[in-house]
Amino acid sequence: MVSTVRHYYSVAACFARLAVQRQLEYPMFLVSWLLMIPIQYFSGAWMLKIIIERFHSLNGWEFPQLAFIYGLGLLSHGLMVVFFINTWHIDNMVIQGTFDRLLLRPMNVFFQLVASYINFIGLIDLIPGTIIFIYASHLVGLDWTFLNILKLILIIIGGMFIRAALFICLGSVSFWTKRSASLVGFTLTLLERTTMYPLNIYPLALQMIFTFLIPIGFISFYPASEFLGQASGFHIPLSMALWTPLVGIICFMVSQFIFRIGMKKYESAGS
Repeated sequence: MVSTVRHYYSVAACFARLAVQRQLEYPMFLVSWLLMIPIQYFSGAWMLKIIIERFHSLNGWEFPQLAFIYGLGLLSHGLMVVFFINTWHIDNMVIQGTFDRLLLRPMNVFFQLVASYINFIGLIDLIPGTIIFIYASHLVGLDWTFLNILKLILIIIGGMFIRAALFICLGSVSFWTKRSASLVGFTLTLLERTTMYPLNIYPLALQMIFTFLIPIGFISFYPASEFLGQASGFHIPLSMALWTPLVGIICFMVSQFIFRIGMKKYESAGS
């Protein structure tokens, strides 16, 4: 068991080293991301401020609270982009036949899928997310106690797993349909919208879907509601610091099941 863990760790470290070297091969590409990503996310925060100045509040949520939700969501997004970005491109691997490589190696297929490309450039997504979240935390007067920091860590990790699970499920669709890029693009937009604004501004039917069917609300809205003392619409017992990682683990396990079922339908469609 220990030797297996060491082996997998050494393989993951080798993959990570190669991925970093590959991404640093073109420095100007890295610079372009350093410019583009912060502009994109800071523009989102500025848009929230404009909306509040025009409409005063969104169902009782002012700019500091909205920025808190937005920053919290960006942190889990950044981690997901670093570790699970390959799940966005499963359909390309199916179409090109490169998924065969994962099946031929004597290692767990999903581990290879994720570990084969650690997105070093994705760390750039965490920079504006961290700045926005710290700024928003200052505005709302967040108490940086050890317990709150621990809660935030659990929430961010849980949010990462919820996001990853969605893209694993969508990527697994390509085992049946061969294409899932449109679903991935739609989900990216959906996640951006639903984690940027309070969930209780949407109709009740959508709130129920994003709570019980596709639990996007646990990524940032429900945890932020707890920290800020805002009404969340649904009364959920216990702390979101417990529910968010629990929901994330359950969603991730379900996505693994769907991924394994999908692999049985893989037909090696490469040309």
